[in-house]
Amino acid sequence: MKIIDVHAHLGDDCVFDHHITERDLLKGYEDTQVEGAIVQPSLPRFSLKANQEIHDRIAELCKCKTMKFWGMASIYPHFTREEYRKEAYRCIKELGFVGMKITPIGHAVNPESEDGMFAFSVADELKVPMMVHTGTGAPFSEPLKIIKAARTYPNLKIIIAHSGMEWLSRQAVYVAKECPNVYLETSWTGIYHTREIYREIGPERMMFASDHVNNVPVELAKYRKILKEGDREQVLWKTAKEVFAL
Repeated sequence: MKIIDVHAHLGDDCVFDHHITERDLLKGYEDTQVEGAIVQPSLPRFSLKANQEIHDRIAELCKCKTMKFWGMASIYPHFTREEYRKEAYRCIKELGFVGMKITPIGHAVNPESEDGMFAFSVADELKVPMMVHTGTGAPFSEPLKIIKAARTYPNLKIIIAHSGMEWLSRQAVYVAKECPNVYLETSWTGIYHTREIYREIGPERMMFASDHVNNVPVELAKYRKILKEGDREQVLWKTAKEVFAL
């Protein structure tokens, strides 16, 4: 069955100290049913140059002939507004990226703050989805922090990455119920809470994600256990295609 992984990383992460190469991604997906992945930077050094370099590296990966990759921009929200907007426009308009990302724990940003809200405003300008890390890194990484942006920009599609993880998943469900422009990817969310998300939110607003290529088999096993046969395609690739206009 066709699968799109909406949450993959490339590069050297200076916050979480992990390292993922192009070969790691290609090798990791090799024996899976994943046909395409949306790749975002592992968190680089906090300089505009480092941010641009990893975005360029992802753009090169997107030229791969053996597997389909799309790029997602992850820009430090505390750059100047001119720097942030310019790099966002470059990624979307020139490099062809399909979305943007905020990582509150890694970017040291409160999604409700001026810099956080500015990032959402740029995604809204560009008409591309914004993914937001949730779970680890409270209080900034709490799903409830997303409501302000979701209500301020009702036409902006927002993806709650990890659905709050295991301990904040009820917040993610609440936000999704309150805000119809919010979608959930459930990497690192346990099988019980993923089932609750499926029951309460439905497959049309859920999407497959691994966060790390080695996590693909685990996430797939979880979905095979939970999803009805008729809903699998929706969660495994159709929602992603619709949200990111792939």
